[in-house]
This record gives sequence, structure tokens and C-alpha cells, in this order.
Amino acid sequence: MDSRIVLRMGLLLIVALGVTGCGSDSDIDPNESARTRSIREKVEADMEEDRLKRFAPRIAHATASAAAAPSAALITVVEGAAEIVEVSSATPFEVGEKLYAANCSSCHGAAGGSDGALAASLVPKPSMHNDGGYMNALSNDHIFKVIKEGGAAVGKSNMMAPWGTSLSDDKIWGLVEFVRSLANPAYEGPSV
Repeated sequence: MDSRIVLRMGLLLIVALGVTGCGSDSDIDPNESARTRSIREKVEADMEEDRLKRFAPRIAHATASAAAAPSAALITVVEGAAEIVEVSSATPFEVGEKLYAANCSSCHGAAGGSDGALAASLVPKPSMHNDGGYMNALSNDHIFKVIKEGGAAVGKSNMMAPWGTSLSDDKIWGLVEFVRSLANPAYEGPSV
């Protein structure tokens, strides 16, 4: 097994342990009153819910990064079910399409309309990849740099994370090709 995949799986386990907690019930005072126990349990439940809300995006990102690791298959989790997509025979566009769904659509939206599940909580809003008036003016190299190095690399928001440590250049070019397909009006510039 590729050592990077093993490392990512280990990181996922560490994040999961952090989310679920590692303590035990042995820290609880056996002499506490029923009212105190009820309040403590309510506070612990609220803290756990808050912790899950804070860590959910990190777990999703770590899962997506691990799924995007160079391997013979791309694993995407959709509504609790794992979808395994063979990428060895896939075109760069097909790989880009799957990577976009797994890694980008949560912010940019499935069709690139800046309407992903996380978009409402982001300031500034993610770029609208379907806005041909904006996207078509950008060079392929510029889009590649944003994906690889993050938004801050081109003077944009640092909320756009760099994917260069998680994705190979070939996969990033596949993403550029797929992003180009979302533009309306359609992109007619140089191909990727």
C-alpha cells in the first residue's frame, strides 16, 4: 500500500478520535446529584454537537484528500455510500469531473454556481465557475495555479485551499479542463 495513503488514513483516524473524544466516564464524580448529572450530560451533549459541527468540514476535506491520492481508484463518499471509480482508464476530464464532485462542489456547487453546502458560510463567496464572463478571461495557467497553490497565491481569498500537496499536476489539469466545461457562455479559448 502506498505510504501516502497509509499516512492519510492515519490522519483521518486521529481526526476521528479528536471528534469523538478519548476520555472515559471514570472522571465523573460518583456522588454528584441527579440535577448536576443532568446538567453535565446536557453540557457534554451540546459540546459534542458543537465539536462535530466544527470538525465535519475538516473530516470531509481529509476524506476527500485521501480519496484523491494517486492510486488505481478514486473513492467518493456520497450520502454515506462509498463509490469507487476506476481512474486508470479515465480521461483527464473524467478524473477532473469526479475530483470536482468530491472536493470542489461543497463550496463551488455541483454546477459551479457558488451554491455548495458550505458556500453560505464563506466570506467571500467562492468563485462562480459557471460565470463565463469572469472565468473565460482567466488563463488555464491561472486556474491551475489557484487550484495548486490556493487563492492567496493569486491575490484571492485564502479560504480557497491549495490542493497541490493532495493532487498530482495531471489531476489538477483534469480539474482545469472540467472547470472550463462549466462556463456559460462556453469557453472557446486554448484547450488544456
